[in-house]
Amino acid sequence: MKKFLGFLLIAQFFFLSGEVLAQGLPAPSYWKNERGSELFIWSASSGAIQGTFTNHARGFACQGIPYPASGAVGPTGLYFVVTFAQCNSFTRWVAKLNGSQMAASWTLFYVDTHGKPSKLKGADIFKRLW
Repeated sequence: MKKFLGFLLIAQFFFLSGEVLAQGLPAPSYWKNERGSELFIWSASSGAIQGTFTNHARGFACQGIPYPASGAVGPTGLYFVVTFAQCNSFTRWVAKLNGSQMAASWTLFYVDTHGKPSKLKGADIFKRLW
């Protein structure tokens, strides 16, 4: 099942990387969403972004641990992916930048209790704190 999740992660990366071409996100920068989760972007060069994401959302596992976040940024938006290795899952965010705020939709890919690949969708608003 880990190979399947890895394949999905790689496929999403290549699918979305063609859509995002230019740099538009400040680095370093620190963002927090309404669920209390934190995104720290420490690098944004040549359209690629690197950072960490720490989950604090109630009702979700793998909380309080900074996980690597990577993705790409373009003139109007960005995407990033976080693999929550300890939870055998990963989440992809696709966001639109609007000054010090970004509206993001997310998709969580995971394996359910019956071993079936599953997904859950939602949305977040991130605010830039610095």
